[in-house]
Amino acid sequence: MTATPSTARTPQRRTRQTEARIISYLANHGASTVSNITQGVPASRDTIRARLAEMEESGTIRADIPAGQRGGTTPYYSLTKTGMPSETLKSVISVFIRQAADGQLTLAFDNYPGLSATAGRFIDIPEVARHAAAHHTDQPQDKSTVHIRF
Repeated sequence: MTATPSTARTPQRRTRQTEARIISYLANHGASTVSNITQGVPASRDTIRARLAEMEESGTIRADIPAGQRGGTTPYYSLTKTGMPSETLKSVISVFIRQAADGQLTLAFDNYPGLSATAGRFIDIPEVARHAAAHHTDQPQDKSTVHIRF
């Protein structure tokens, strides 16, 4: 009887695939919570959390709340420049919240001084920023990644 090669994925290969999927998700969706990522990446919540912790430690991603200070709050994870896929580096939109008042977040753009936009919720920032930058530059919305600077 001849042994056939196993088609099962090794744990290391699964880890790399999950990390690649998380990077792709964050590159396409911008800053996201564990719940958002779990809905978009085919892996368990515990696996996603473990990969995010590893990726945060390696500097591939960062969270808006430092690991030791989360205490029950929900962090938003985003890619660092190191974690950005090379094809997206040229189309990164960097924004920050200039003002938060009356239920509105006024965004300022590092890439485009003078450009501003308004989002109603934190989770809306990537889409609002993509739309404003696309309108400002006449470039397609889906060709940019949003980096939220804190």
